Amino acid sequence: MPSRRRLLAGVGVGAVGIAGGTSVLDVEFAADTVSASTSGETDWPMARYDPSGTGYNPSATGPEDGVEVAWQQDTESNMYGLSAPILVGETLYAVGQQSLVAFERDTGEIRFTRDGQYWSSPARAPARAYRSDTLAVCGREGLYGLSAGGGYEVLGRSIGTERWHSPGQESQRWSSSSPREQSPVTADETVYGIVPNTDRVVALDASSGRVRWERTVGDERSTGSNRPAVRDGVVYVSSYPGDVVAFDAETGDVHWSAKPDPGEETPMTYYEFHPPTATDEGLVVPYRTGVVLLDPADGSVLWEYTHDGNATDGSAAVADGTVFVTDGEESLHAIDLERGEREWTAEYVPDTDPVVADGIVYLGYQFPELVAIDAETGERRWRYEEATYFTQPIVGDGVLYVLTDDGLLALEEAE
Repeated sequence: MPSRRRLLAGVGVGAVGIAGGTSVLDVEFAADTVSASTSGETDWPMARYDPSGTGYNPSATGPEDGVEVAWQQDTESNMYGLSAPILVGETLYAVGQQSLVAFERDTGEIRFTRDGQYWSSPARAPARAYRSDTLAVCGREGLYGLSAGGGYEVLGRSIGTERWHSPGQESQRWSSSSPREQSPVTADETVYGIVPNTDRVVALDASSGRVRWERTVGDERSTGSNRPAVRDGVVYVSSYPGDVVAFDAETGDVHWSAKPDPGEETPMTYYEFHPPTATDEGLVVPYRTGVVLLDPADGSVLWEYTHDGNATDGSAAVADGTVFVTDGEESLHAIDLERGEREWTAEYVPDTDPVVADGIVYLGYQFPELVAIDAETGERRWRYEEATYFTQPIVGDGVLYVLTDDGLLALEEAE
């Protein structure tokens, strides 16, 4: 069997007489056979790597002491402003402002481009009704299930790319920046996501898009909910005003709903929760000026770490018993997961979502710098500045992949 499962077939139907004329139909078909990796290669199947949102793949390795470009692939569509790519088997998927693009893992060759108003990183889920996986993604009017094989294209139109569309509504928000929605999370054959422009979390069948359950997070003060985290049959969702809710992943029943009391001396910005990360020790939830660890059994506070920063965005990565989080002002913090005590801080300014692989913390942002920091010491290992924009990176087998203003970039260890 070839090591590459890519199968592209060109189908042409020509010389079709219509009303005395001739019409030529050119069809490019990307066979619907893309599925989960079976080659032993390291995947990164959704934003933050896993349903728990850890941002850590224990099997992955990346550049450690310096980087050079393995390949770079420009795209016709503008890739600026959205989230991380994902990696499934031999294919990388990235979402731009107007399209879904699939790239060959080793070379960056574009396998297909499909038009669509998609606003988040995709998340891969097995789909029993199809020969290929489903890619769940947030779009302008809700959540969509896309064919990982791309369907096919006829006369410039995508056919078979969209398998289903969940309930939603077109956003009425206006912004001078690119649209950005919370990326879905997948576990087994279920998609968990936040319906755009609402505080509703939904569980959808990955094959059909059927709504298994739908619940509202927060109260009348709520201004938005964050990307869910799923672990041990429980879905955890936080909202900006300070609500954290644990739902049964199968039924949607509420296990608990908590609004941690910050006390009289803690400012109201405590309530501006960021996306949670689910771990064995508890639920890690960053907020503007710190981080809390909540008991997964009832939502009570196990410890609180205060950094007195101004973090308006970003989430926590968790690897080997350490929490990594940015404070939005000047530092990346490494915090002991069990005790909530500082291990070290390293200079890093923007709010972002760290990712970790093989003892290295990688950080990228809408800022002309991509950096690697030693997870044990906080020492900066390397810096890459040859672009004006970086998204959140992902890591594979010795290679780091990141979207830039020029397309998709693959970086490997420098000679």
